[in-house]
Amino acid sequence: MTTPLPAPLERYHADGYTFPLRVIDSDKAASYRRRLEASQAALGGRFSGIYTQKPHLLFTWLAELASEPGVLDLVEKIIGPDILLWSTEFFIKQPGDGRYVPWHVDDTYWHIEPEIQTTVWIALSDVGPDNGPLRYIPGSHLEARRPIVSAPSADNMLISGQMAQGIDETHAVDVLLRAGEASIHDSRALHASGRNTGRDARVGIAARYIATSVRSTAMRESALLVRGVDRHGHFDPEPYPRADLDEAARAAHAHAVELRNRNMYGADHKEQPAMKA
Repeated sequence: MTTPLPAPLERYHADGYTFPLRVIDSDKAASYRRRLEASQAALGGRFSGIYTQKPHLLFTWLAELASEPGVLDLVEKIIGPDILLWSTEFFIKQPGDGRYVPWHVDDTYWHIEPEIQTTVWIALSDVGPDNGPLRYIPGSHLEARRPIVSAPSADNMLISGQMAQGIDETHAVDVLLRAGEASIHDSRALHASGRNTGRDARVGIAARYIATSVRSTAMRESALLVRGVDRHGHFDPEPYPRADLDEAARAAHAHAVELRNRNMYGADHKEQPAMKA
């Protein structure tokens, strides 16, 4: 028997998402944002290329953020107590940024079963209607999959460039958050975000979690155990970074990203464009 989700998570099953959920306080969110911006500055002012994929293996502060008790407590209510952090991604839009995220579902190229998963989108800045907020289509995770086209471009923030077709945005919901709040969604929920026309950067982190019982149906990957016990061993274990961008972290990260890309995109994955956050 499935345990009912407590409020305010009870809408998750019906809508495919829920928000706002306070996961860290505003002071801690500001601290994480400062550390993120310091990491950006160290890399020339922007995360790009390999630094946009599984960056929690490179930056200690990001591994800490994705392992915050307030975050994992939410994830546990959705997928259970044994939790793997499968990936993290930056979704950062500066004021006036022309980039966007088109309508899509997360799991198009995931190749996993069973789909015991969830994504937590953590805001490190306030996200208002002018900042290009995340948008959801309620109940879309229960509907038939939409046809997609791949249209990579400099403005499309998705690595794959995927764009779902035939979306009726009439009932789309904007995800307005304060720094330290999060939204949480099912990988099959249609979502998107527009351009940032506001005055502050929109700073968000997407952290994707799977249960330890999940396995890859394509090729073996790796993941970071963040809570509980892995009794299944379907994913190679990943290490927490001991220092930002040190040699060991870079080696572990490069190996994990190679496995992830090969699983998602196959042998020609290097032709995929790099998402820039």
